[in-house]
Amino acid sequence: AVAVGLRAGQTTQGGSSVAIGIDAGNNNQGVNSVAIGINAGITTQGGSAVAVGVNAGNDTQGGQGVAVGRQAGQTQQGTNAVAVGYLAGKTNQATNSVAVGVNCGSSGQLAGAVAIGLQAGQTTQGTNAVAIGTNAGQGTTSGQGNNAIAIGLDAGVASQTAGSICLNASGVALNPNQAGYFV
Repeated sequence: AVAVGLRAGQTTQGGSSVAIGIDAGNNNQGVNSVAIGINAGITTQGGSAVAVGVNAGNDTQGGQGVAVGRQAGQTQQGTNAVAVGYLAGKTNQATNSVAVGVNCGSSGQLAGAVAIGLQAGQTTQGTNAVAIGTNAGQGTTSGQGNNAIAIGLDAGVASQTAGSICLNASGVALNPNQAGYFV
């Protein structure tokens, strides 16, 4: 194991793990995990997890989780979850979910959900939901439902009903309020 920085890898650092930065991998860093940056992987970083950036994977990062960017996967990132970008997957990112982009999937992204783009799937993205594009499935009102698909600028920006498909190229918000296909 390697620890470089004040309190890096201080308590229970797993074998073959790397902690670089103030408080990186500070408490209970799993085997083969990597924490680079101030407070990265500070508390309970799972085995083979990667946290790179200030506060990335900060508190309870699941095994094989990936958090890259400031505050990415910061709190309660699930096993095999991926968060890349500032505030991506910040809070309660569930198992096997993916958030790529600034502030996407940042609060309550459920299992298997995918959010790609600025603020995509930002708030309460349902299980296996997909949001691709700026503000797609953002959930400013009530979130994106389970198995919903939102593609394009402002597709399902306020809310999107479970099981609906929303493709938007109009430049005006489109928020499906029932299951079905909306273009």
